[in-house]
Parts: sequence; structure tokens; C-alpha cells
Amino acid sequence: MHTQRTALIVLASLVAGSATFAQVNRGWSDWPTPYADAQRTSWLRTDPNISVDSMSAPGFELQWTSKLANQTRGLAGLTQGVTASGVTLFVPATLVAGSSNNLYLLDNDTGYVVWSRTFEGALPAVTAGCSGGIASAPTRIVPAAAAPTPAPGAAAAAPTGRGNQQGYRSLLGEPGQGIPVEAPGGRPGRAAGRPAPAPVPAAPAGEAGFARAPAPAGGGAAAAPAAPGTAQPGRARGAAIPGAPNLGTSGLGSPMVGYVVSGDGQLHVVGLQSGKDLQRPVPFVPANSNWTNAVAVGTMMYTATSGSCGGAPNGVFAIDLDAATKPVVSYRTNGGSVVGPVAFSSDGNTLLVAIGAGLVTGDGKANAIVALDPKTLQLKDWFTQPTAEFVTGPTVFRYGTRDVVAAATKDGRVILLDVASLGGANHATPLAASRPLVASGGSIAAEALSTWARAAAAAGAVPASETRWVLVPLAGSPAGAPATNGAIRSGAVVALRVAETNGVLSLEPAWTSHDLTTAATPIIANGVVFALSSGRPAAAGGTGTPAVLYAYDGVSGKALWNSAKAMTTFGSPGSFWSALSQVYVGTNDGTVHAFGFLDERR
Repeated sequence: MHTQRTALIVLASLVAGSATFAQVNRGWSDWPTPYADAQRTSWLRTDPNISVDSMSAPGFELQWTSKLANQTRGLAGLTQGVTASGVTLFVPATLVAGSSNNLYLLDNDTGYVVWSRTFEGALPAVTAGCSGGIASAPTRIVPAAAAPTPAPGAAAAAPTGRGNQQGYRSLLGEPGQGIPVEAPGGRPGRAAGRPAPAPVPAAPAGEAGFARAPAPAGGGAAAAPAAPGTAQPGRARGAAIPGAPNLGTSGLGSPMVGYVVSGDGQLHVVGLQSGKDLQRPVPFVPANSNWTNAVAVGTMMYTATSGSCGGAPNGVFAIDLDAATKPVVSYRTNGGSVVGPVAFSSDGNTLLVAIGAGLVTGDGKANAIVALDPKTLQLKDWFTQPTAEFVTGPTVFRYGTRDVVAAATKDGRVILLDVASLGGANHATPLAASRPLVASGGSIAAEALSTWARAAAAAGAVPASETRWVLVPLAGSPAGAPATNGAIRSGAVVALRVAETNGVLSLEPAWTSHDLTTAATPIIANGVVFALSSGRPAAAGGTGTPAVLYAYDGVSGKALWNSAKAMTTFGSPGSFWSALSQVYVGTNDGTVHAFGFLDERR
């Protein structure tokens, strides 16, 4: 790992100057976890610069590119990034990982690599479906509960709470107090320069594998399987490294901390100023497994494994970030592979997981959506149908008084479920199901859906209502969807409008994007839908296609903008995110492309 020194120059010049640069035409729209939030909506509710009107005029364009020294493993390259404001004084930054065990911090204004590091450990040979190395994006801690739908015309405001800290904040604390570390929920926490408590006792000599939590009463969550690893002599796994901030409860939600899993399955608590481990790495998931994009809520972090990579079982893993020994609990499907990322209910009380096809043993699950207790991972409820082979993870939203889960199936349907009773009394009755959205031979193109809503203005004492859309990335020709932007051959994003008649929900196609090759999960920023045509690699005897980014009016599907030939190669799977009035795309050659409006900081 090396640390670039220009950050010190930037720090000195900004301190010598003034704080008037603190909020130069930039927004508060952080992207602190993959898919934006714990509900996996990929929706940034407000943005001071991105809007349907601003995207209809010139000015949104490629701002910078940054070439990262990451070697692809199969098609796996760069991950989604997660953003943090206030990392280097007034400069917001993005943490992005690379498949070859690499981690980078980028200056969002310029693309400058503030620091980079490569995690230790040999990487296995790439096999079909198992790339080894870092399998998913970093995360920060985010609120469990969903944010409300903004009122029409609402201006972007500085968010509060864990995982959405105010942007452009100084890292300078009071004299002699070191760097402030925020507590969960934004409360002041322990300063980094203050003494840490005495170290906890070491784990027993020779102990290997995961630290195990006590088995919950009545069964349900199984103890995590053993994984390679040994205790550090004289210090428990997860204990703070001398001289680093103590991160117990006082620092979990700090904007200066990121969480990433390296290829050997170890969880790293990384300081964003330096890229160094703030605590000893601890085992989380089996080495070389294929784990989904993680999410951290409260004092717990969650991910899921699939495909039997590294010999890992199909299941969900949760690690206690607040405990010195970092105990891990797991839920095994005993059936199909977990599909896509796990998600939280809108109130934060339920963890939701999609499970695909597979051979079921015992009380295992396949073709199912299951609800788990977030602390114990005990099974709470489930929906299953033999024909519902889920191919995306769950996306959660509020609709009226209901908490609704949306997920797509292999035959191109989107199924809606009520979180309060997944599948009803027979565990097999959905709230609604769309008709198949793809023609014969088509499929769903990405591992997650996205969703957004537009609130209607309240009339007198009548509460404001909202219109809700679910966005579906397809491969192949759509079926029964309007040709809003021309004929579709390779794939598209189809926007479904959620409707309710006499208490019964339905999903109706509202508009369709341009023809897209390998459509990614769309992003919504302040009513603008960004759809990525990821492109494809060159086939034998042919040529590939580069990535192209499109912007649409989220209500009508009217095309607003596209990136044309700004990118010259195809996208890394899933490397697509947005924050701070910019949209980012990682491509297979290791380049991050940032699109946005020019301002005085660049």
C-alpha cells in the first residue's frame, strides 16, 4: 500500500485559505452502500444539480477518468463505489475495490487516487462462475429505515444520521483531541487521538475459524462454518491496532471508516484517510467464496454466498461489528443459491433474501423470498412457488400502508410481496405479479431492480399521494412494453408503474429505454433515470461494444442525454453508482469514468 502526498498539500492550502469552498455547487447525495440504501432502491431522492430540466440542457458531460491498476479476473473488475464526504477536509471521496484484491480511494472532484492498497494472500485460478479475489463492493454503515419520499420541488438538504454524514466537513477536531470519530446516529464519539481502552483477552491459543455466537434458542441461525485463520497472539481478533482509533460503539458510523472483505474472506475495517486497517482483520465468509454486495446496519454487517465458490454453503452471513471478537452467525438455505444482495424492510426490522432454484433438503428453501431476524438470522416468514425462480435480489419500498418487496423471476415477471405476510397463510400468494416482460429467449439482465416514487402535492387536508415505479433491466426484446425510444433487440430498461384498484396492486409497463447491451441496474437521481448499456467483450471473430450511459425523464421515459463515445470498452459488471451530482461507471480496463456538471472545484 502506498499513500499519496498531494492530500497533504490540499489540506494545507485549504486550511490556509477559507471554508468558502465548502459547498460549491455540490450536493448532499451520498452513496454510502451498494444500491444506495438498505432497501436496495438505487434511488437518490434529491440532488441540487441533477434534474429533468438540467439534463435537458447542455453541460452534463465526462468530467474525468481515472485508470486503476487492477487486473480483471474473468469478467470481474471494479466494484461499485461508496462515497464519503469530509475525508480529506472539504474533499468528498469514493472507496472502490478491484477484483485482484485491490482497494482505492478516489477524490470525487478530480479522480486523483488518494491512496491504494493490495490485500495479502494468493488468489486461486479463475473458474466458470468463481473469480476469486474481492467479489463485491465495500460499504459504510447506513440507516436501517427507509428515507421518506421528498415533496415535489423539495431542495436537497444535508442528511443526518449514520451513513449520511454532512458533506465537506473538516476532519480537524479540538486542540489535543485528535480526529473526531462520530458515534452511530451522528453523535460525537471518541476522538482518534485519545487513548483506547485496554485490549481484551486473546482468543484461546490455536483457535481457528469464525468466532461463533451462541446458538439462538429454538434453532434457526446456524453457527458460521469454520474458515482458515488463527488468533493473533496476545490480542483477540478484531481488537484495535495500537495507535488507531477505538471503534467500538463510538466509531461505527464514522464517515472516516469503510468496511471491505478481501479475497481470503477477512473483514477489514479501513480508515479512509490512510487506507490502513483500524482493527485486526477477522474472518467473515469462507475464502474465495462468491459473496454479494454487503450492507452494514446498526452494529451488524450482512452478505450472502452463492454458487459453492470456495466450498462455501449457500447462505447469509452476519458479523457483529461492535464486538471485540466479531462473532459471525449464518443462515443456510439448504436449497437454492442466494440471488443478488440482501435487503432490509422499510422499518429496518426484517432482513429479506431471494433464493433461486436448487435441490432442497430438510426444511430448506428454493424459488423463495425469506424473511430473517436481523440479529439471529432465524427464519421469520417466507414466500415460495415452484415456478418463481428468482434471479434478482429483493428491492423494498413503501406503498400506502404496506411495506412491499419486489423481485424478478427467470421468466421475466416481477413479483410483489407484503413484508407483513410473505405469501399469506399458504406462503404462496403474492400481492401482485406482472406478466412476463421478455420475449422468448430473453431474461433479466442484472442482479437487482431499482425503484423510485414521485409525491403529489397535497390538496388541503388531503394527504399527498405518490406514483411509484419499479425499473427492470432486461436482456433481449421486451414483451408488451411500449417502444418509447425505438425498437429493442439486445435489451432495455422497462419502467413499471405500480397501480392499486380496490386494494389490489398491479404492475403496468409505462416506458422503455433505448436498445441496451447488458443493461445494468438503473440509478435514479431526483427524478432522472440513468440507464447503463454495459456493452460486451469481443467474441471470437467479432468485435465488442463499449459502455454507453443514458439519462431519461423518470416519469415519461423521454430521452434527455447520452454519453455517446466517451467510453471505449465494456463495463465491469455492477460497477455503476452515483453521488454528489455525478454518475460513475467502471469499465473492464480498470478505468473509472465520472460524468457531471463542471463546477469551480474541477
